[in-house]
Amino acid sequence: MQQFSFHSPVKAFFGFNAIDNLKTLLAPYKTVCVVCGATSAEKTGFRKYMDEYFKDKDIHWFNRIEENPSINTILKGGKFARECKAEIVIGFGGGSPLDASKAIAAFATNNKGFYELLTEEKLEHAPLPVICIPSTCGTGSEMNNYSIVTDTEKLDKLNFAKENTFPKYAVIDPVFLRSLNRKTIYATAFDALTHCIEGFVSVRSNPFSDSHAVTGMEIILATFAAGADTSKDETLLNFLYGSTLGGVVILHTATTVLHALGYYLTNEKKIHHGTANAILLPYYLEMMRESGVQKCQVVDALLEKYGFDISRWQDALGYDVSIRDVLTEDELENMVDYALTKKNSEWSPFEPKREFLLEVLRRY
Repeated sequence: MQQFSFHSPVKAFFGFNAIDNLKTLLAPYKTVCVVCGATSAEKTGFRKYMDEYFKDKDIHWFNRIEENPSINTILKGGKFARECKAEIVIGFGGGSPLDASKAIAAFATNNKGFYELLTEEKLEHAPLPVICIPSTCGTGSEMNNYSIVTDTEKLDKLNFAKENTFPKYAVIDPVFLRSLNRKTIYATAFDALTHCIEGFVSVRSNPFSDSHAVTGMEIILATFAAGADTSKDETLLNFLYGSTLGGVVILHTATTVLHALGYYLTNEKKIHHGTANAILLPYYLEMMRESGVQKCQVVDALLEKYGFDISRWQDALGYDVSIRDVLTEDELENMVDYALTKKNSEWSPFEPKREFLLEVLRRY
């Protein structure tokens, strides 16, 4: 067995009624900054829950997180948390609010420009403690220190991550998924699936990450195979567990060229991140097969075991299409060129040469 290390300092509470732990977790704090989207806290009942059970807290809501949060939003959030004298930050929602909450907690205590802080190896001041509460089943952000932030001027995605930007706690309760529509659940589940697949084949993988990646793939694929009935709590629980495992996996392995390509679709075509990954997954599998990636045999065996038909679920997402239906030839080349500038591509299990990527992506 190879030598490896792992580090995952997040204390997680998982399952239905996990939210009950929030009362104990918030007990030491008086002033709370909640980072979320414009409507998710109301739609899921989280706002009502906070209002009912935390009347003794001074709660400030920064509900301005857009999908793919921008640098400007992060800086505004940091200022907001700083000015309200927050003692702790709660990130509530999908990947965007969770990612944003970790970055905002850092900028709340470090009043600097985004790129200035991004390039510093260590934060001068420790970030505020963060509690992440996911309301989707794809990101796994509650289990790692990553914050994906968008530079809207350059149309670029940047990973703001420091050794101390992990959440302190994760409260992972499927109750908050009940208000989601089926399309969103499937899109985020595809994101979780690609986290597990990419993490499994990544050149940074190790026996620890592999065990979590395989378990995550099995859970997600089995849930799809069972029909993925989003009206059933068991479906929500399983997808959310797979997502959490995926978050642990990519903490150690990062993602690969699939995610780098997907960033372009999201930036340029405004396609949901999980849906972008779903569109690209068949091509990525072809790239691995043709490159003789040994671990792809394990992935293929799992896909066959659960009778996983990618096109069926792409159709459920509204994107049962080829990449050529989404991008022109020039855009396709731009996507590949962009992906090759991203760090993710370096961790791919094959050498992601430009012409090879284009040749596979042009096939169908």
